[in-house]
Amino acid sequence: MSQMRTKLMGKVVFQDRKIKWNRVNLQFIGKAGIDIDAPRSAFPRENYLSELDDPVNANATTKIQTTVPICEVEKELIFSGEESIEFGLHLPSHLPASCRTKNAFVEYTLVANFTAGTFFKKYRTHQIVTVHRHYLPSPSAMIPTMDFSGVKEWFEWSAELPKATAIESGEVVIAFRCSVEKERVEVDRIELAIEEIETYRFCTKQGVHSLPPIITRFPPATYHLPSFSSSSETHFIRAPMPLSKNPKVRSIHTHQFDPFLEISHRCRLTVHFNKVPALTIEPVVLEFPIIITDYPSVVSDSALSLASSAHSVISTETINQPNTITNGGGDDAVPVDLDLPEYTPRYEEASSSNASPPPIVTN
Repeated sequence: MSQMRTKLMGKVVFQDRKIKWNRVNLQFIGKAGIDIDAPRSAFPRENYLSELDDPVNANATTKIQTTVPICEVEKELIFSGEESIEFGLHLPSHLPASCRTKNAFVEYTLVANFTAGTFFKKYRTHQIVTVHRHYLPSPSAMIPTMDFSGVKEWFEWSAELPKATAIESGEVVIAFRCSVEKERVEVDRIELAIEEIETYRFCTKQGVHSLPPIITRFPPATYHLPSFSSSSETHFIRAPMPLSKNPKVRSIHTHQFDPFLEISHRCRLTVHFNKVPALTIEPVVLEFPIIITDYPSVVSDSALSLASSAHSVISTETINQPNTITNGGGDDAVPVDLDLPEYTPRYEEASSSNASPPPIVTN
């Protein structure tokens, strides 16, 4: 998958035939940025050793604001009188998906520069291009599953869940079994919630440093066990995918990995027990990792007109992101390798001396 060559396919249409263009220079530009207030404790201690000893500066922050280039691919098209010129730009295999959060972004732009002659004004236009990275080719794909099990004193459990699930499926499903080996104690209810973890990082001369992860816990779904259920019975616990058309209500993101941000997900399953007199029984909390992705959309063309008398049009197609499988589907199940991209270590090779900061949980 990592060796798959990805191309941005498009077409330049010349609508004003009176202008004799010489050439068109295409530039595909990608950049990533971060804008966040980082606590001083996230930096190497030697940078602020004297200041950290002062209680006044214990909660001080430093603003991190920077933008770095991700890629720049160029191609020149020679005009020879035709109405349109088709093009294909080979893209690097390590590109992260387009993304924008409160504190970071990844965006791509296709720029076209038109030249017609020595005494003719040059024209320039651009088009925002959205890059997607998919981990499932289609709903018919055979998705690998993960098995977990454990024993906590008198409570034994096992769980099976997919390694990845698509937003289009509308829910996350866990097959769960459990047994209680304690007198008078029974499972009262099970709650399943999806958590989204944003981990921001930055570089200094000392290496890569991560900020405390920001954990968004979406509202849980509650499952009540049926009456007279046995320990051998499998319970299918479902949690809806948190999506909303209201911009004020947060929706879930797909998996993301770029120079400044990693977005990952996990399922938080909480088992609550009935109340027993003279006994204090704490709920059992289990966490399972999962990849949240989406399916490739139908390729469609989008046109951009020049704001000039030239009336030229650039038509671009949706990009098939590297590590994306596009030839899935059909009646047969397709086994899919869902290993994370090979470029992952490029952004997280931090020194072993950096301790993991405590997470920040939001609801």
